[in-house]
Amino acid sequence: MLLRDRFIKYGHFLFKYRSYQLLGIILVLFIERKHFYEIADNLYYELFCIAVSVAGLLVRGFTVGFVHDGTSGRNTKSQKAAELNTTGAYSLVRNPLYVGNCLILLGISLLAQNHEVVLLNMVLFALIYVPIISAEESFLAANFGSAYLEYARKTNCFIPRFSAFTKPERNFRLKMVLKREHDTWLTTVVSLVFVEILREYSTSGRMELDAFWLLFAVFTGLLWVTLKWLKKSRRFVVRERHAHD
Repeated sequence: MLLRDRFIKYGHFLFKYRSYQLLGIILVLFIERKHFYEIADNLYYELFCIAVSVAGLLVRGFTVGFVHDGTSGRNTKSQKAAELNTTGAYSLVRNPLYVGNCLILLGISLLAQNHEVVLLNMVLFALIYVPIISAEESFLAANFGSAYLEYARKTNCFIPRFSAFTKPERNFRLKMVLKREHDTWLTTVVSLVFVEILREYSTSGRMELDAFWLLFAVFTGLLWVTLKWLKKSRRFVVRERHAHD
């Protein structure tokens, strides 16, 4: 098997198990826990870290809210694409969901206040997502041919080009975002809270959360339970509408 084919095969494997990347992140954080730095419980810095992760969630929400239900999903069994997305977030960059993931991970890593954690997690992110992106691009090129190759020629892989923005073809659907992104929201907040607890324990020997983090965690948990119930009760039926409808 050619090296390129092995790389793509590895990407398909990682695609199936990418939802478990959090375990690798937690392992990095645990290994580096003795090197966490303390910025005197600086709430402004903590809010900055949360804002970076929230920016990633907003990027994902903006992406998912405009696309066809058969694309940009959380499926892990195999690649799928009912159509080629080239407008909205996809006119800025070819992989907006992964840009969002990178921002989420960056905010979580920054909260540890350790440059080694940030560096290791960014390297881990690249090792996971570069093969996945290669596998996805191979899949899309095989399915959409010259249309995808022309799109890839004009659109950056990971660095957004804002001057190329094209208005989405569909109207924004909040239900689609709530339906498909609530698990990502929960995972992000759980990770942030985990880092805060681990940092507090590593620097002071206390395993506790202040009122801000406790309320943040409780609010997110209640929101997730509500959205999960709405999804189970089939309240998130989304009608497909185009922007010109």
